[in-house]
Amino acid sequence: MSLPSAPPPPPAAPREPRLVPPSTAAHLAVRMVLLAAVLGSVAYALLRPGGAGGADARSYGAPDALLALGALVALTASIISGPEPRLATRWAWFWLVAYVWPAAVVYLLLEPTAAWRREPATAPRRRLTGGWAFLIGALVGTPLTALLATR
Repeated sequence: MSLPSAPPPPPAAPREPRLVPPSTAAHLAVRMVLLAAVLGSVAYALLRPGGAGGADARSYGAPDALLALGALVALTASIISGPEPRLATRWAWFWLVAYVWPAAVVYLLLEPTAAWRREPATAPRRRLTGGWAFLIGALVGTPLTALLATR
């Protein structure tokens, strides 16, 4: 005599798309200030006047390092304390920003919603995770840094 088998579970209902509210005015202001700081830091590093020559002409001085470090710390604080990102996890944005500086501009313009949108946005079903972002950053960031260092 066999026991009756349990009925199959019902099919999973499709998940409702997650709506991400637009940034508040205060958060948007912080994002724009950080965007100006990141772009200013990059512009200063790329357009700084050259030295008299020699090995020290290409080395970064205290203003370069302080600007970049300040922007990175403020951006990391924004990633940690801001609303939940829509396109990638917080760890993913951290690794991308740490390795590839153009990702900071993308983060500030698009997360949690695009800076120019005033209505909620639909989150994608899957987001970029920290492990994949670390690998992308290592593969893209290292050559980018080497390229900028040789300018």
